[in-house]
Amino acid sequence: MILFGIYSWVQSILYHIMEYLPSGIRTCIFKLCLNKFGKNSFIDYKTYIRYPKRVSIGNNVTINRGVRLFPSYHLKDVIIEIEDNCAIGPEVCMFAAGHDYKELSLPNTAASIHIGRHVWIGGRSIILQGVNIGEGAIIAAGSIVTKDVESYSVYAGVPARKIKDRTIDK
Repeated sequence: MILFGIYSWVQSILYHIMEYLPSGIRTCIFKLCLNKFGKNSFIDYKTYIRYPKRVSIGNNVTINRGVRLFPSYHLKDVIIEIEDNCAIGPEVCMFAAGHDYKELSLPNTAASIHIGRHVWIGGRSIILQGVNIGEGAIIAAGSIVTKDVESYSVYAGVPARKIKDRTIDK
């Protein structure tokens, strides 16, 4: 527990320092710290990633200001993966880990989050553990996604529900 406390303290200090660094230096740090950080991807300031080695970001991904990503600490194979050409709006939260409400001892539950290619996620949306968002899907701002999202569809609400198919002009 002491080591975890030290890890948390050091990580907090590093995130505060990163807020003052130019974008190019921040990109180099993300390439070192994340499991994968693709070409032409951008992570805006005020973004928090709890366990960076358990997060993969594809090419041409834009992660807006204030996004928070929480993969699992206890289950090492539980990750957050964002594929190519995605746009993540401001203050989006992704929680790949949680707790079982039926237990008093708060055991961890966790399942990976997978965001397919060409997905747009509107600001202040929440993506919960175990969710797979299909290619080309759109999540409306302020939605809470609790279940898998179909490819090329638009979801909105709390909890998020499909409101229509997304048509693509080719």
